[in-house]
This record gives sequence, structure tokens and C-alpha cells, in this order.
Amino acid sequence: VNACVDVVLSGVKLLQALGLNPGHGKDHSVLHSRNDLEETFIHFMGKGAAAERFFSDKETFHDIARIASEFP
Repeated sequence: VNACVDVVLSGVKLLQALGLNPGHGKDHSVLHSRNDLEETFIHFMGKGAAAERFFSDKETFHDIARIASEFP
């Protein structure tokens, strides 16, 4: 059995909650850090596109997911 639960929120607000500031966009095929998330978000949102990426660091991913789930 596989279950997926999406959290829908503003990406900009999430980056702000994570303490990340707009910078330069860069595509990362695998995310290893908050900085990779920020760069990939900026890269794709600047093009008006969405992207899904694997997050390799379990603790960082869970921390970001916890923060995202606190949004109303």
C-alpha cells in the first residue's frame, strides 16, 4: 500500500519560513540541502514550470515537511 499526502502552500512563503532569500536559480536533479531547494524552486518558477525532485537528506526533508505542514 502506498499513500501520498500533498501539502499545498505558497512556495515563496515556505522559502521565507525556511529563512531562504531569493538568489540565483539552478537545476538540481537531486536535492541535498535547503539551498538546493531554493535554487531549484527559483530556476523552475522563473520559467513558469513545476518540477519534482528527490530529497536525499532525510532529516532536512522532514524538517521542511514539518514547517510546510504548519501552514493553514
